[in-house]
Amino acid sequence: MLDAQALEALKKLPSRVPCGNCRACCSSDRVMLGPSDDPRAYRWHVEDGYAVLDRQSNGDCVYLTDRGCSIHDRAPWICRRFDCRVLFLTTPEEIRQRRIRENPQMAEVYLAGSARADTLTA
Repeated sequence: MLDAQALEALKKLPSRVPCGNCRACCSSDRVMLGPSDDPRAYRWHVEDGYAVLDRQSNGDCVYLTDRGCSIHDRAPWICRRFDCRVLFLTTPEEIRQRRIRENPQMAEVYLAGSARADTLTA
C-alpha cells in the first residue's frame, strides 16, 4: 500500500486507472475546467461559479458515449489526472459519506476506487 505522501504525489500526475467499462466519474459529478483548459474547446456552462462541462439529460458528461469518452485525446485536465483509487484512499470515511449524501451517484465513484485500489502503484 502506498503511503500518504505517495498518494498526494499521484494526484498531480496523469491517471493510469484500469477503467475497463467503468464510467462512474463521467456520470457522477460535474467536470470542472481548469486554468490550463481552453474553454473554447468544450461545451460548458457556469455552475456555482465554476466552468463545468455540459451534461446530457441523464446527467452524464456531454462527451460520454456508448464507447467511452469522445474527447479522450483532448479531455480536460481534471479528467486526465482523476484517479478514483487515489480519491477513495485519501478521502476520510466521514467525508465520503457526506459527499454521497450530497450526491448519491458519488457512491459509484468511491466503489470503483475501492474495487481498483489494489492496482495502484507508484
